[in-house]
Amino acid sequence: MILATGTTSERIRLRLINAANARIFSLDFAGHEPIVIALDGQPVTPHAPDEGLVVLGPAMRVDLIIDMNGKTGSRASVTDQFYEGLEYKLVDLVYGDTPLRERAPEWPIALPANALPEPDLKSSRRHEVVFTGGMMGEMVAQDMSESMHGIGASGGMTGDSNSMMTGMMRMMNSSAAWFINGVAADEASHDMRPALTLAKDKTHVIAMTNATAWHHPIHLHGHSFRVISRNGQPTRHREWQDTVLIAPREKVEVAFVADNPGDWMFHCHILEHHAGGMMAAFRVA
Repeated sequence: MILATGTTSERIRLRLINAANARIFSLDFAGHEPIVIALDGQPVTPHAPDEGLVVLGPAMRVDLIIDMNGKTGSRASVTDQFYEGLEYKLVDLVYGDTPLRERAPEWPIALPANALPEPDLKSSRRHEVVFTGGMMGEMVAQDMSESMHGIGASGGMTGDSNSMMTGMMRMMNSSAAWFINGVAADEASHDMRPALTLAKDKTHVIAMTNATAWHHPIHLHGHSFRVISRNGQPTRHREWQDTVLIAPREKVEVAFVADNPGDWMFHCHILEHHAGGMMAAFRVA
């Protein structure tokens, strides 16, 4: 059993890194109230995570402030809640027998902002990226397409057996399983012509649609971005990140100033998805 020791009324800063190859974590701190102060190395407006759960896809990082509010001599379990029916304990927080102070401190917790150029959405240039592929991917893509055209969802996740078989046969007959804008990266040929070209020092909005049945942590190299919307709804905190977790059927918009010239990779950080084709380059020039 893994143990982490703490002291009643202690305030700790905890940095978590999801170094798993494919697993997504949704961490429940058992009565403690973590406050997010940084994501992917960038300070953010301090806030409680949605529903009190800290969600991290592969490659994502988070800095938390946690006030140790348990009783002396007690323990609390940190559990992963992401996969229904597969919840499990990661670590026990074990309290010492003597409190550090009477109550947790009320010190400021906001971090100074890093010197990142602020995106100007009024003058931004827009780009569309669609992720497809994977088991049942064609059905999800078709379902989303029909919904966007007002036809309505006809098959959902069960879908039509002929469509499922067609998709499975295409996957089995091809080494590629995942696609960005209809193209799967071919590592064997090292063909990395850019899928997007971004004007240097201009603001760009990339709208990313996950038309698959799987979550994808999408990572951009060379830049950090603000997450500005999910499914058309503005985000509350417009967090700075470099990796954003996109749920099945979700559309996420990110904005940033392309101030780092060169060719940069963007890809799913689940490495099997990456190796199966969900990787592309963008050029800043």
